[in-house]
Order: sequence, then C-alpha cells, then structure tokens
Amino acid sequence: MKGDKIVFGIVALLLSAGPGGASTLNVGPGEEYSTIQSAVNSANYGDIVSVSEGTYYENPVIKKNGILILGKNKEKTILDGKKSFSGFRIDGASNVTISGFTIQNTWASGKEDAGITLYRANNNMIANIILIGNVVGISLYGLFVFSSNDNKNYNNNIQGNQIGIYADSARSSSIYSNNFIGNRDQAYDNSGLNAWDDGKSGNHWSNLKGGEVYNLPGGAKARDNHPLAGAVAIKEVVISTPAEKPQAQMSGKEMEKSSPGLPGIAVLVSLIILVRTIRKN
Repeated sequence: MKGDKIVFGIVALLLSAGPGGASTLNVGPGEEYSTIQSAVNSANYGDIVSVSEGTYYENPVIKKNGILILGKNKEKTILDGKKSFSGFRIDGASNVTISGFTIQNTWASGKEDAGITLYRANNNMIANIILIGNVVGISLYGLFVFSSNDNKNYNNNIQGNQIGIYADSARSSSIYSNNFIGNRDQAYDNSGLNAWDDGKSGNHWSNLKGGEVYNLPGGAKARDNHPLAGAVAIKEVVISTPAEKPQAQMSGKEMEKSSPGLPGIAVLVSLIILVRTIRKN
C-alpha cells in the first residue's frame, strides 16, 4: 500500500509540473545567433530573444505571437535599417514586446515603412526605445501603426523623424510617457480613437507652446489631454512574459516544450520499477 502511494505521488508530481519555462535565445558575437531575424525565426511563444550590445544591420520581421525581443542597452544596442524598409516590422502578430533598442537609418520605400511598423498587429508593446534621426530619405515614419489595435507605446524617445508616430486606422492603443522632440510632424492619428494619455499624464511635445491640451492632426478626438511640460526620463520598464499559449494553438515544437517528453517518461518508468522492486523485497 505504501508503495502504491509513492507511485501515485510520483505520477501526480510529474503531471502537475506543467509547461517548461520559456527559452532565451541569445544574439550577438559569439552567441548561438548572429542576427535578430535568425533568433526570431527559431523562437516560439513565450521565448525571449536577448540581443547583446552592438550594431545590427538588418530589418527583422516578426510574424510569430508572444515573442519578447529585448536589447541589453537601449543606447548601445542599435538596429540600423541599412536605408531599406522598416527597422522592426510586426506583421499580423500579437503579444510581441520590443524594448531596449536605438533604431536608426531606416528607409521609406513605401507608406508603411518606419523605425517600427505594426501592421494589422494587436496587443503588442513598444517600450524603452530610442527612435532618432529617421528623417526624410532615411525613414518616412518613426513609428507606424496600421489597422492595429490595443497596442502599448510608452517610455520612448522619438526624435528627429519626419513623423514621430503615424497611426492609420488604429484603435484602442495607449500612447503616453513618450518624448516627441524635433520631429517635422510630431504625430498623426486619423481615427482619434487612441489614448494619448493615461488620464493623468500624457507625452512631452517639444513644440507645445502653453495650453492644457495637445491636439493632433487627424481624427477630431485625437488629442493628448495631459501633455507634460518637461521631457520624460527614459527608464527601464518591467517587461513581463505573455500568458501561456493555449495548447490548441501550439506548434509541434511548442507542445514538446510543454510536456515532460521521453526523458520524463523514462524517469517515471524507472521510478515505478524501483518502487515495485522495493515492495517485493
């Protein structure tokens, strides 16, 4: 009887262990991945792409949900767009976080290209980013949001771009605690259905000359009701991993990560045999 209880306890322990933790994919010199794009291609839901300091000349496209792309140092982890396309492009993905980068030298080959482009992408977070020097001839938009909803954009320094943030057909996104400094056009929001403040605090606009409200071009309700008089100190923000992905949406590799697998089964069988041997003796 005692042996049966031990076996039951082992089974219960293994079955209750739940999914394995998220993997961290390291990018940089001497790391497993030399480019951000290659790490993104290998990542699964909940994984972290950790990017070392350095300059990366590429244009990563993210089409997978639930990936965190984190630079080690926002001043020294630089994404250079090589004068072609967007810096980062989140294309149809959700629950993606990008944080801790300087993004520069992107090119406007089309309306959607920008330092960061969110295209039909929902529930993503852009934080702790420096978008600087993406002027005409380098980048058309600092941050472009097209038909994307419920995204969070805060704690970013958006400086010296032709347009700071361009929100086209976007709704329910939160855009606050950012610095808009010296952009030709600070921001545009044609729906007027995004929040440019959190109800108490908004953004810093370098061209604001007094007044209690900053009106944006575009939709009639596009405004920052609580603009900040001084620039925001861009600080590190707490980044949380996305909630566990439902198994019905998991790929084969993700299912493998979420279960004990063959090694776990082998351990279970070995322990059962051991307990039964003890009982016989």
